Amino acid sequence: MAPSLTVGRPADAAAADKTASAQGANVLYLPATSRDRTAVGDRLTRTGVAVTAAPDVTDAVRLLASRRFALCVVDLADDRAAIGAIRVLRSRHAHQPIAAIIDPANPLVAGEALGAATIDLLPWPFDERDVLVVLANARDRSVADTAAASDKPDVEPLFAQSAAMQSVTELVRAAADIRGGVLISGEPGTGRELVARAIHRGAEGKEQGPFVALDCADGSPQELERRLFGLAADRRQPDGKPPVVDRVGRGGAVVLATGGTLLLTNLAETPARVQGRLARLLRDREAMVAEKRTLVELDIRVIALFDPMVEAAVTDGRLRRDLYERLVQTVIEVPPLRRRREDIPALAAHFLRKACEGPQKSFSRSALTLLSALPWHGNARELQQLVSTLVRLIRRPVIQLDDLLDQVSLEGLAARVDPGLTLREAKARFERDCISAMLMRHHGRVGEAAKALGIQRTNLYRKVRQLSVSRSLLSTRK
Repeated sequence: MAPSLTVGRPADAAAADKTASAQGANVLYLPATSRDRTAVGDRLTRTGVAVTAAPDVTDAVRLLASRRFALCVVDLADDRAAIGAIRVLRSRHAHQPIAAIIDPANPLVAGEALGAATIDLLPWPFDERDVLVVLANARDRSVADTAAASDKPDVEPLFAQSAAMQSVTELVRAAADIRGGVLISGEPGTGRELVARAIHRGAEGKEQGPFVALDCADGSPQELERRLFGLAADRRQPDGKPPVVDRVGRGGAVVLATGGTLLLTNLAETPARVQGRLARLLRDREAMVAEKRTLVELDIRVIALFDPMVEAAVTDGRLRRDLYERLVQTVIEVPPLRRRREDIPALAAHFLRKACEGPQKSFSRSALTLLSALPWHGNARELQQLVSTLVRLIRRPVIQLDDLLDQVSLEGLAARVDPGLTLREAKARFERDCISAMLMRHHGRVGEAAKALGIQRTNLYRKVRQLSVSRSLLSTRK
């Protein structure tokens, strides 16, 4: 089961149900020496679970052999030692759900934890809701495994270690609680449809009615009108105006999506007539079903996906303003991967797990460092394609930095400048990226990298410290 992020704030009743289901659940806690175990234990017990602390991994293995635990929680504050503990637990107890406590400031460890087959991540400091979600995921794991073996597709998670994606998930929570229109913008490959499906699943992470997706650029305008509304527009009024109540067919998307979500892509490519009809239906929220000759309420949440700068489509007339205003009750901008680099290690580990049909592989830490530094113009889609290529070509269980360097280009790595940076910040980022790229190019050999950069070896070491360049880049090869 892929680790997931719950993106709907539960209502009071739902929260009470979840809290009740957590009462009496046994949780095994493997603490870290570098974090206050009492603080972690207190946060776990607030949900009503019974917490058993294991002094070390040996004791944890013994406890798992003698008792049944709903969840094992491993604190990753001890970094690689904790990753090793997860691997030991997984080798001895393959079916035990394991979650990891991670620090958002250390995303590489999150990626390694997923590679070690944890089912969920708890960002520190976590709250009661986070624990309830992880327990629910653990409880439903057997159901999800059964679904994965059938034709039912697995639910894709949202990864939100980064501040940019955490803002997105807050907006998703708000949108899930209402039935108003949602406009999601972002570059291709950023996961806009995943965000739409997360809104549709809502607080409980389960399907909320039907989910109907329609590409408005697929087919002729007449075909689109039939697929969207079930039948062509009714133009029988002598004054040429549309009827007071629009007529739709029961096979149209607006009827099929009633009680659920209608996802529309390429909406700006549709004729103005079709856009106007959709705007009226969203305004009136009712229509006459032609086959039954009955008036029905159109209880649908419409989500539209757009590329960035959607306002330009309104300005130049490609998107009707009345329709646009029906969609902007919630506006979500999905950031490109280059603005959410903290999410890349966990995302790469997730794609790696999906791509491995046989024995699972993992990334070395230096490989994850390089993945986090690349520009990713194609966003998550490009990352997934690269991971699939690596799985196909690399036979070893651990994908190393050299394996990545054979498949990617470092050109332009240091050329990105995000808006909003001061000159000092932009200069520091440029230097950091340039040094990182040169160290990768020379496989961590500091002398060769310093020579290529035109600086002394001692100056390179100093800049590595000052600019917080990942020290794993220095340890790949002497």
